[in-house]
Amino acid sequence: MTKSKRDISYLNILVVDDDAFMRDLVKMTLALFKPGLITLAPSGKEAIEILKQGDDNYHIIMLDLLMPDMDGIETLRHLSKLEYQGGLILFSGADSSVLRAAVNVARGRFLNVLGSIAKPVKAAALSHILEEYDFFLTRQPDTTQISTLSETEFSEGLSQGALTLYYQPQIDIKSGMVVGLEALARWKTTRHAILGPSAFMPLAESPAFIHQFAEQTLLLALDDISRWGKQARLLDVAVNISAAALDLIDLPEKIAYQCQAYGIESERLSIELTETMLDRDLVNSLEVLTRLRMRSIGLSLDDFGTGYSSLERLKSIPFDELKIDGSFVRGANTDPAACAIFESSVSLGKQLNLTIVAEGVETRDDWLRAAEFGCDIVQGYFAARPMPADQLDAWLNQWKGLSSLDL
Repeated sequence: MTKSKRDISYLNILVVDDDAFMRDLVKMTLALFKPGLITLAPSGKEAIEILKQGDDNYHIIMLDLLMPDMDGIETLRHLSKLEYQGGLILFSGADSSVLRAAVNVARGRFLNVLGSIAKPVKAAALSHILEEYDFFLTRQPDTTQISTLSETEFSEGLSQGALTLYYQPQIDIKSGMVVGLEALARWKTTRHAILGPSAFMPLAESPAFIHQFAEQTLLLALDDISRWGKQARLLDVAVNISAAALDLIDLPEKIAYQCQAYGIESERLSIELTETMLDRDLVNSLEVLTRLRMRSIGLSLDDFGTGYSSLERLKSIPFDELKIDGSFVRGANTDPAACAIFESSVSLGKQLNLTIVAEGVETRDDWLRAAEFGCDIVQGYFAARPMPADQLDAWLNQWKGLSSLDL
């Protein structure tokens, strides 16, 4: 019997499937992990009604795709309208390509996809996904409520220092040494909780806040880079910037000025852009991105393989780094299609002389597969979870280095 490695007794879970036998099977499998509440819904419509009633706070929804009346894809649209902030697990007997497409639809609607599972649902697969719940909703241990921010809360929080950064180490796959960090935005609430990006990113990317949010994120990262530099830690840091912020033509000058003000070499900073966020007029964006590279600021294409114009973006924009989306890295050991996309993406990146980063490396097998395919850098839970800056020093001091030769 598979046992959960963490306490999930506070989790309320809603299971949505039109097949009564499958609902009961999923309930029995979930019961192995002893969650707080398991509720069953025979249709997407009933699930939406349950959520609208608001009697229980559902931290996770397990959603089948193939249902009559309202299928899982349509249910995703309604969950987005409700601004559902919990975790989402998709499961289906459909082809794996359909599951992957459904995951992309959900993420495109700002829903927190914990993972996808092929039917029949097995305890081992469910255990792995349940243990990753905190990745999408980072909380203090005593905080169990799902939270989202109002526009007023977001505006006041920006002016009061609520925005903070967590950092996830990036490891050179050959030497095992830490070569960089990805800065991940988090939000400190007045209730001493830390919220993940789903609680605030729709607001952060709105016209009213996009530039203020991007500026604060960059300044926080530069302040940490400067502090680490004074400690003789020359760490490269990648900061995620929304493509919507690229309408500032003078953005390269502003970033270069701030680097100089903090005494930081521009090579220490990299800007990450998600390819799905680049579906807009590229003329101004291309100018800004090219001028950033001219100032030696790195450009990384994040979540490669999840958008619709990947090859065109690689041809048009002067990226120097390619990050393979974790869904292909994690799925390579069980899904032939994911494995093929992972391997071909690495090969393409190598031909374009790009540094290749494998995201979502969570197991020994993930690491070894990334090494086999020729990735340069790995990032994921197998090495370290995202952590606040004040915890990073201790982690760096105890990290002894790990390479594929040690595994």
